[in-house]
Amino acid sequence: MKISVLSSASTILLAICSCATLALPASAQSSTTQSGAVQTYPKTYFDQFRPQTARDMIERLPGFTIDTGEDLRGFGSGAGNVLINGARPSSKTGGVEDALERISASSVERIDLIRGSAGASETAGQSVVANVITVQNSRTARWELQLERAAHGKINTAVEFVLSQPVVGWNTSTKINAFLERRPLDGSRISRDATGLVTFSELESRPSEAHQLAISSEAKRAAFGGSLMLTGRYSHTPGSFDMQRLGFDGGVVQSVPDQRLLIGFERVTTDAEIGIDWTRSLSNDWTIKFLSLSLVRDVDAKSLVFLERPVGVNVSNSLFDSQQETFETVARATLGQAGERRLRSEFGAEVAYNRLNSNLSLRFEDASGVTDIELPAANVLVEELRGEAFANLIWKATEKFSAETGVGAELSKISVSGDADNTQTFFFVKPFATLIYDPRPGVQFRLDARRTVGQLDFTDFAASASAADDRLLGGNPELGPDQTTRLSSSIDLRSEARGALNVEVFHEWRDDVLEQTVLPSGVQGLGNAGSARVWGVKSTASLPLSAVIPGGLLELEAELRDSTFADPIITASRSVSSIDSADIFVQFRQDLPERKFAWGLSYRAPLEGPFFFADEISLNRDGRSWGGFIETNRFSGLKANLEFTGIGEQNFSRERQFFAPDRSGVFEGSQVISRDRGMFVTLTVSGQF
Repeated sequence: MKISVLSSASTILLAICSCATLALPASAQSSTTQSGAVQTYPKTYFDQFRPQTARDMIERLPGFTIDTGEDLRGFGSGAGNVLINGARPSSKTGGVEDALERISASSVERIDLIRGSAGASETAGQSVVANVITVQNSRTARWELQLERAAHGKINTAVEFVLSQPVVGWNTSTKINAFLERRPLDGSRISRDATGLVTFSELESRPSEAHQLAISSEAKRAAFGGSLMLTGRYSHTPGSFDMQRLGFDGGVVQSVPDQRLLIGFERVTTDAEIGIDWTRSLSNDWTIKFLSLSLVRDVDAKSLVFLERPVGVNVSNSLFDSQQETFETVARATLGQAGERRLRSEFGAEVAYNRLNSNLSLRFEDASGVTDIELPAANVLVEELRGEAFANLIWKATEKFSAETGVGAELSKISVSGDADNTQTFFFVKPFATLIYDPRPGVQFRLDARRTVGQLDFTDFAASASAADDRLLGGNPELGPDQTTRLSSSIDLRSEARGALNVEVFHEWRDDVLEQTVLPSGVQGLGNAGSARVWGVKSTASLPLSAVIPGGLLELEAELRDSTFADPIITASRSVSSIDSADIFVQFRQDLPERKFAWGLSYRAPLEGPFFFADEISLNRDGRSWGGFIETNRFSGLKANLEFTGIGEQNFSRERQFFAPDRSGVFEGSQVISRDRGMFVTLTVSGQF
């Protein structure tokens, strides 16, 4: 039944978008040009939107949404869909978005929207890629100030400053940003027994606060016969919340609560990264490229829990203290061909080392004394050494038909020491093949098949704890990466106006799926639980409405997914954790350049999805959300944007269903958590000098 519903929704979505886009007339005033599979948007195309940064320009590309890349093993496998001067930004923590925000709009010559082949390793698996082409400016500077009125009336602030200028032979660009963010989240928790009778209710108040100071920079110059770029980033992000829950027995809210639970949570994250990227053009259109990235991350988190019953009488205290230190470094070399030749090849190799040092301590105190809670793999050191080699081939058979194919092979060793000891060796082969057909300008069909390997989160090897949900999870020293075989077919339609449509239908076969289960140690934790299938349709569309509304544009982003997984706990099929059934976002905007004014409305449909623990099902739902904005550049040299999010309030709910001893056992009861967040109003003012 789920398959038929998803299929029907996909068919309707495709039909509506296709008819709308194919009906678009070419605009006589359009400043874009098409050449084969490349559509060029010159800087003048974006002038009507008064962009401040390259990111502002990317966001105004018809039918295009920034993809920062999947969390896959290897630098090449996790490619996003944005290039800068034909290359990916050599960064992980800031990534594409950080690099785009360092480029002022005045430094952009044009943006090429490439459909199909854009270089196999730089944009692996992407059907549409935006390539930002820049020019050298002597000096540019940009600033941005953001003031936000939160739902509880407090003011959040953010500031950003970007300076680009030559320094002793280097072309440099540096961004400094800081923010203070306070967000309220109030709600209730209703607990029921197996018969549905309310047994306990809580009123919850959870104000949170986070602030960050970050600096990122890049420097480029000619060196060693090629182009050398150095990148660096540092950020320090403390965050905290103080939660209070007032509890009432029997679910009847009275003037005096029966108990009070207080949770104080603090988390401090520090990131530091450095990257080196050197590229040199050789004879016969060959290019050699060396890349090195290193990242250090420290995360310190602490929770203090106090239970009072009755209010004012402390009956127990709990301490959760976690410290994690991560180090990652990768070195990559590629040799590839460019130009218009019919046959282009690329070869490369990559070596990476990853390390996590995790320590977790849990302590509980009540009238009987102090107890240290022991969890498997609470204190562990996880290390991985991985090597990969790959070869890719791009063949342009005719003006209308081209193909890409390639294969990668990786060998890795993961070792765990400390509270748990284990060593594993993995070998994976990752082939791919893509067929691309361009029957006429503005129309492209694409068929893609590839095998990928997921990137393990090393924190899953270690034990973890959640004070808010009263959940303890053991670490699993025997985790291995999941693998996915993906088959997809897509169509991309574009007019010379602002009309665009991209629809992709996909099916995935997943092996060694990572799901919460019962570990050999007897506790709950993440494990390789079996095989699954995931299928769905993704679409982005841009429909100009200028014939009816001057400067009007309707934009759509939608993804419909379904899945099936053979659950070993209940020995039956269910959906995969965190696979949301539908994600739909619609926005209308009207740009009036002659009035230096723009406005718009947006709507995001409710987002629903399950998550499965060994003894619990958590059904999550983010309620519908309305938004709007008005924007003007009437003030000389300034751009002002007033944005409204969460118009009419947004609800976040979660239903927890409990079972014993696990989900194959007896249903014990449920808990419904409902939280409401009001409207936020944000004023952003930016300028250049």
